[in-house]
Amino acid sequence: MPKHTFWLLIGLKKGAIIPLKIYKGGVFLVRLLEHANRYSKEKVFDCYKRTCQNDYWDYDSMTRKEMLERMIETYTPEYLVSICTTWELKALRRLLRNQDLEDDRYRFEKHALSSKFLYFDKELPEEFKKNVKLAVKDIDLDHKAENDEPSLVILGIIRAFGIIEPSLIQAVCSACAYDYKAIIEGELFNFWAYLKEDYELIDHSLANEYVYWDYKDLLYNIRNCRVERERFEPKFLDRDSYISIFYHGFDATNPDIKKFFTAVKKEVQDITKFKDELFNNLLRGTVNEEKIDLIPFFNGFSDSLTKRYRKAVVQISLPNYYGLSMKGYKEAHEHVSFNDKLRALNEKQTYAYLDQKDTRLFYKLYFSVLDYVNALEQIIPNKKIDPNNYIEPDELVNLIEVFWKEKDRFIDDYVQKNPLNLTYRNLNIIKDFKYGMRKNFLLAVYEKNYTVLNDEGINYMVKGLNENLDKFIPAEKTPMLIQTAIMPFNGMIIYDGFISTADMQLSQELVSKAFEDYSYGQKIYSLLPKNMN
Repeated sequence: MPKHTFWLLIGLKKGAIIPLKIYKGGVFLVRLLEHANRYSKEKVFDCYKRTCQNDYWDYDSMTRKEMLERMIETYTPEYLVSICTTWELKALRRLLRNQDLEDDRYRFEKHALSSKFLYFDKELPEEFKKNVKLAVKDIDLDHKAENDEPSLVILGIIRAFGIIEPSLIQAVCSACAYDYKAIIEGELFNFWAYLKEDYELIDHSLANEYVYWDYKDLLYNIRNCRVERERFEPKFLDRDSYISIFYHGFDATNPDIKKFFTAVKKEVQDITKFKDELFNNLLRGTVNEEKIDLIPFFNGFSDSLTKRYRKAVVQISLPNYYGLSMKGYKEAHEHVSFNDKLRALNEKQTYAYLDQKDTRLFYKLYFSVLDYVNALEQIIPNKKIDPNNYIEPDELVNLIEVFWKEKDRFIDDYVQKNPLNLTYRNLNIIKDFKYGMRKNFLLAVYEKNYTVLNDEGINYMVKGLNENLDKFIPAEKTPMLIQTAIMPFNGMIIYDGFISTADMQLSQELVSKAFEDYSYGQKIYSLLPKNMN
């Protein structure tokens, strides 16, 4: 059957024929340049800037048609691959087969390709088809996905935060072993994010900030929402979560969020419209922790869907909360609150340590045992373990860990052989070390005469060696997770002088429990059984 080509006529006006589409071989052919004036110049220019990136002319010197012509020139097969995600490239293959993207499954692809004018009137414009065919013909999508992953993670972070300083992005790249320079110079990155050099912070100062492109018209709303809130230390999600946020606007790996958006399809006729309206309200601040029900469609939700919505919406990361969710922001606020409560209990230490005489005796006995263990196990070969000999701390800690793993066996052997001919009293002090422990503790509070180490609901009232511990770990750093050994000594609890600290943010649950444990829990001043005190 022969193929026919003819013009589709929509009307006559003063004798003029207005062409919209070419009909060829049973397919409508959309030509973008014929419809350049259908969009505002501002919209076309935004797309032109995003796609042509550093190679574009200024707004006033070009017409809409000229901008579109320049985009058509820019879209070489290689450039199309660089500026599109694998999801978009798969969608372009779909368009080449004359299939549309109107299903909600293609919400991202439809938006992304429309922003590039690669999806127009539900079709791929005729001007792009040749290069699109070449771009998707033999591409290894798995390889591209692997190469794009660092950029997508960073873009997901930028979308979650909306506005974020470059130093944070650099820190993430460093932690994940990503090439920061390669990411920020990439075409894919620069289509979705840009550096705003005059973003006004809430203190009215100006700063360089990365902005998610689609949120550039929401900067005022985001800033106003942030004015009302404190900024806490950022809490990052995992890589898959941020890739999901980049594509969806929400973390589809979160089971509560996923269940809600799956369930809502059964009760909302236009799910794409619902998502667009929901996120528009969230980003503009009309839906917040106090007004989570103020969205269209809400009153039509079933009871079960309402519960899922309220559980899910508070877990969506939002720019208004500096990349946190409503729930995450609440937890961060409570966390800081409990931190402050614990810190408020700190006292300036005055006599929370052993005097020099007792400290010298402890080191003499403890190091003699460590020297005995080292001679047996050869942890630090050819080295005498003595308080007066310098030894690399890492080496000494390795030896200490070996001792504490089998302390009972080593202490029994040592006491039996008594290599230094120690007095009965000193041997008994060493025997008491068996009741000690080396593990992680929460440095909870400083009291005048004690450092309080918390573990499993118990507050150990500990003395330092020679000096107060708050001289080395300031009170403003508490509460803090530390690793050390505590042991009985002359009726007191002491630590062995070796402390490793963990630079990590403690969970709100852990800090609140520590506050409760310190306020109402048991305080232990001796590690010895009662009949030995």
